[in-house]
Amino acid sequence: MRQILFFVIALWGLAACGGTSSPAGVESGVSPAQIQRLNFEYVVGTPRISFAIFDGPEPLANVAHVEVTAQLTGEENAEPVDIVTAVPYTDYEIPYWVITPQLPTPGIWGLTATITLANGQTITAPFLLEVTTQNQAIPLGAAAPPSQNRTLATEPDLHKLSSGNEPNPAFYQMTIADAVQTGKPTVVAFATPGLCQTKWCTPVLDSVETLYGEVGDQANFIHVEVHDDFQNLTFVPEMAEWGLQTEPWVYVLDGDGRVAARFEGPLSPRELSLALEPLLNLAR
Repeated sequence: MRQILFFVIALWGLAACGGTSSPAGVESGVSPAQIQRLNFEYVVGTPRISFAIFDGPEPLANVAHVEVTAQLTGEENAEPVDIVTAVPYTDYEIPYWVITPQLPTPGIWGLTATITLANGQTITAPFLLEVTTQNQAIPLGAAAPPSQNRTLATEPDLHKLSSGNEPNPAFYQMTIADAVQTGKPTVVAFATPGLCQTKWCTPVLDSVETLYGEVGDQANFIHVEVHDDFQNLTFVPEMAEWGLQTEPWVYVLDGDGRVAARFEGPLSPRELSLALEPLLNLAR
């Protein structure tokens, strides 16, 4: 299967980057832009797809507009299934973009980003992803598991509740089970800031911290440290309860304890705020 997927990727890259002709105003040949996907669970429907754009080791500068075309691979001469404009989030450590295209069929999808720079130059960058039929992580609309995560009441040592250097005590005051009984929206961050495998955990917790500073006790804010043992790196039981195998993840729950939004990977304060703000209005 891995060899087949590699072959599909190679063919898609050749088709997208090395064709004999290109649309007017679009550069042909190998693109100077590379797409790095920032989340990895995609289910049929309208999955959230986040990505960064690089020029070598550095983020591509002066990006004015990004449009993404989606097409199921293996369908010769097929028309694109969807064309969407990517939403930029520049209030993050590395700027990233988000799309939610219509992807109605499982399989390997080929996406092509058409990137317009501030000077009017347009370039393309292809990337692929696999769409499945079933979520592993708790999906949108589902009731949050009534997790009994550790708090300062059960573990008074704050530095056993977080691998971060300066944990915020406000994030360890209640369990998820208790939070969903308050009638308030709840933000739950699954992250391990001192031991993160993806380097995104600390910036994501910074985004949660920023929003907490803005809304205070209008919502519940909970950090669940991914590991309960910083030496053996064993997972806390909440990871299995929520179907999580990677970090970071951030969930936004409505006042009834149902999943209103979920974010895998990088998350800017603005994107998190856009998900939480409507729930705060409902609670007022």
